[in-house]
Amino acid sequence: MVFSDPKFLFLFLPVALLAGLAVRKSPLFSPAILVFSLIFFYWSSGIFTLLLVASIIYNYLFGLAIYRHRNNFVFGAAILTNISVLVFFKYLYFILAPFKFFGSDSVFAFASSVVLPIGISFYTFQGMSYVIDIWRGTLPRPERNPVLFAAYLSFFPQLIAGPIVRFGDVTADFHDPKSSVDMFAAGAARFLVGLAKKVLIADLVALIADSAFDNVGPELTFAGAWIGALAYSAQIYFDFSGYSDMAIGMCLMFGIRIPENFMHPYASRTITEFWRRWHISLSTWFRDYLYIPLGGNRSGSGRTYLNLLIVFLATGIWHGAAWTFAAWGLYHGAFLVIERILLGHGARDLGPAWPRFVYFFPVVVVGWVLFRSADLSDFLTYLRLMVSPLGEGAWVVSPAVAAACSPLAVVALTVGLGAMLMQRQLRPLGVVMMAAADTGPRKAARLGFIACAACLTTAFVLTQGYSPFLYFRF
Repeated sequence: MVFSDPKFLFLFLPVALLAGLAVRKSPLFSPAILVFSLIFFYWSSGIFTLLLVASIIYNYLFGLAIYRHRNNFVFGAAILTNISVLVFFKYLYFILAPFKFFGSDSVFAFASSVVLPIGISFYTFQGMSYVIDIWRGTLPRPERNPVLFAAYLSFFPQLIAGPIVRFGDVTADFHDPKSSVDMFAAGAARFLVGLAKKVLIADLVALIADSAFDNVGPELTFAGAWIGALAYSAQIYFDFSGYSDMAIGMCLMFGIRIPENFMHPYASRTITEFWRRWHISLSTWFRDYLYIPLGGNRSGSGRTYLNLLIVFLATGIWHGAAWTFAAWGLYHGAFLVIERILLGHGARDLGPAWPRFVYFFPVVVVGWVLFRSADLSDFLTYLRLMVSPLGEGAWVVSPAVAAACSPLAVVALTVGLGAMLMQRQLRPLGVVMMAAADTGPRKAARLGFIACAACLTTAFVLTQGYSPFLYFRF
């Protein structure tokens, strides 16, 4: 089940909200959240719900044991258990593949048959953050209520594709949800904006992106390659930020406040700044739980550069078991190292915006081409086309790409690229959150915008169908 599924929008979510709000001030709030979260996950993943339940149980027990004993062995067992489960389901075949020539066919047949459970990377990282924070003392004590902890780790709005939420950020709200009419209205507005991003932009520009990346070869031209690359850059942003908006909005409607996951990433001027704005919950997770333990920037320049490369290699591999993801992570890590060497810590403050953007945006777009490519060979072919503007027919749009450029898709791509390129200028408008203090024309304009978005997205969901979010497979 996905958030743009009519069954979710018009059946599951209204019932879950009614039940959650009805008991939000009683001890039944956490049990209600847990029940609906497990129903949602079973509806989405079937038997793999047992894996989520197992993660809840062992992380809860490890948290108690670490707090009581402060034992290196117990802490190591907690981390090893989480990583082992993730490696088995996500990376087993990737790890064994280089040794296929020496191994048994039955072993590799088994490894290739292992199915990746939805959301495993997200709830595994949440579980690890919980036990690490107890070990460090960041959390003063473990959660004693197993139902509340289970509700936290399985909370359906952000279970499948984040944000990666730390227990300390939400424990107070789970104990005492802060629901109000204004908070519910802000959450509903945020949810609708996220749904509009997904349905009205991401799903439409996906048709253009797929037409380019699925036809890498002689027919793809310079113009077609760039159109496809820009379309995918828009698709992944509006798809993932749309999901995050919907997750944050639903949490607000339940009275739970979770951290932001995007802060206008395409308004960045450097790759360093981009990673302070893109998938914030993941980048801060790796900063706090990998980069700093490795030594951060405290052990000299050379070690700092190595730490950055290790962290971004891990970031790439977190997204999937493929060499393209590993290369994408190293690609971004290399640019962070280069920026640190050339620009130092003041990279964000040097120089005017547009020259910086002219450097930053093409780097990100090429990175997305690597991220989206089926393999490294396809990436190199695609990249060669992107830097070949002088070939015969280079400026003619490829037939497959032209066929995908329906009027709706072109409008979606134009709006999406415009919003991406103008994020610094659009940021002050604040069209997402509906503040309680708004009155008169400003509030009416926002309500009108939200109503239009709701009508359009509902029409598209009912007539055009829906597609999974990109980050569901990570």
